[in-house]
Amino acid sequence: MTEHDHGRPAATPSTAAPDPAPDPARDPGPGAVDLLGAVAYGALTAFTRLAADAALAPDLTGRAEMAALAAVEMAHVERIRAHLETHGVDLVTSMAPFAPVLDSFAARTASRDWGEALVGAYVGRTLAVDLVAATGATTDGPGADLLRGPDAGREASGESGFDAFAERAVREVAADEQTRGRLAMWGRRLLGETLAAAAEVLDAHPQAASALLGGTSRSTVFKALKSRHTKRLAALGL
Repeated sequence: MTEHDHGRPAATPSTAAPDPAPDPARDPGPGAVDLLGAVAYGALTAFTRLAADAALAPDLTGRAEMAALAAVEMAHVERIRAHLETHGVDLVTSMAPFAPVLDSFAARTASRDWGEALVGAYVGRTLAVDLVAATGATTDGPGADLLRGPDAGREASGESGFDAFAERAVREVAADEQTRGRLAMWGRRLLGETLAAAAEVLDAHPQAASALLGGTSRSTVFKALKSRHTKRLAALGL
């Protein structure tokens, strides 16, 4: 102690403002964690499917387009992982409850040829974006952008760089009426399978359903999803 310390008043407790109370909007609850886990596993499933579909491409251009989409989906998974880790949540743990339903969905909707792969990539990757957009679940809150998916704005408005390629490629593949009809049926089946899988997930995970739907009815959301999907198929000439 120096001479200047003698006589100094005893230290008083700090008057600094206390740490703010946790902000519920910044602290994801079980519903938000469930929802992000479902989105992450959906993106991981899409990555696996697109990587496999790349092998169906008849040329290097198609293979590169599919591989690029797969990379975007994997980047989305990593963004969700980083977000969850900041809240002490393990990505794999959050995804695990959704694996059975989404694995079954992936098995039922596996592409059998290049035409189905194109339709699946064109409409399939936007179905999740459209589903979330129809609920209004992404209006605010940290991590809300993670629900929308990678490049969601461009995908939802049909401006993704992949769209122009897929529209040309599908028209080439579906030049004959029989193939066009088969791919149109495939596109509608993808919608039906997506709605069935979404309903199963929402029924089994009510907290995730509440986080996603909020005050929007499921029937309203599914109706909007069907409308968006019909427009996407029309853009493909299906």
